[in-house]
Amino acid sequence: MKKFFQMVGILTLMVGSFIYTEKVGTTAKLTDTLLTEIKSKKDGYKENAIEPIINEDTIIPGINGKEVDVNKSYEAMSKIGYFNDKLLVYKPLKVENTLDKNKDKYVINGNNTKMDVTLLFKVGNNNDITNIIKLLEVKKVKATFFIESKYLEKHHNQIIKLVQNGHTIGNLSNNEDYEDSDFIWMKTIITNIGPQIYNYCYTEKPNKKILKICSIQNSITIMPQIIIKNKPYLNIKKQILPGSIISLDANSELNSQIEVILNYITSKGYNIKSLEELLKE
Repeated sequence: MKKFFQMVGILTLMVGSFIYTEKVGTTAKLTDTLLTEIKSKKDGYKENAIEPIINEDTIIPGINGKEVDVNKSYEAMSKIGYFNDKLLVYKPLKVENTLDKNKDKYVINGNNTKMDVTLLFKVGNNNDITNIIKLLEVKKVKATFFIESKYLEKHHNQIIKLVQNGHTIGNLSNNEDYEDSDFIWMKTIITNIGPQIYNYCYTEKPNKKILKICSIQNSITIMPQIIIKNKPYLNIKKQILPGSIISLDANSELNSQIEVILNYITSKGYNIKSLEELLKE
């Protein structure tokens, strides 16, 4: 009887060992196949980085790409045992010639590979942008406000709220004079309000003096290709393109047309982004 139970025990161990070995073999085969599949498909999900377009002293920023991280993707999918592209893990392919390295150039546009644009509102000391802000909030749109120094003095609480709500604030100094001491004062205030990546200057035509001053102060100089002073709705319809930075004077005419402008732009499939978002690599 004792020998019988010994034999049963040995057989049980042998069967258990066989089943375990088979399971391990099957699992190894599955994961092996999974790893091979990830490797064979990874290039189909790769997005190469797009380097900036630089032409003399102007720049259109590039966009970072991405590629599949094979090991981390394998680790994620091995838990379910089959390929699922929703579980792919990516690592960035970064632009080499970044905006940080090109602050001595005018930014004229955002990258045109996406249907993104920015509305840049120039705000003078006596402009009223209350209606513009209200409609942006209703439409859930982020925009860009370049403001003069006296406006900042009078409406600092409004500007703080704009930054907190994800809008971008640019610096027009005192009447767009970047040699004026208000430029540095405003730069300090804007920097301390919130987490903007860059400080921004503005010019409508090449101005080496502005470019040099702003570059020294670690600021990006925006020189939009679309500058609209009147008939904003009609001119936007004629000129808007992917990547556009559209400069608009925050006057009474714009106030009366801003809602139809926002509706038109979004109806054409454009995404209205803040300048920070448009230029982010």
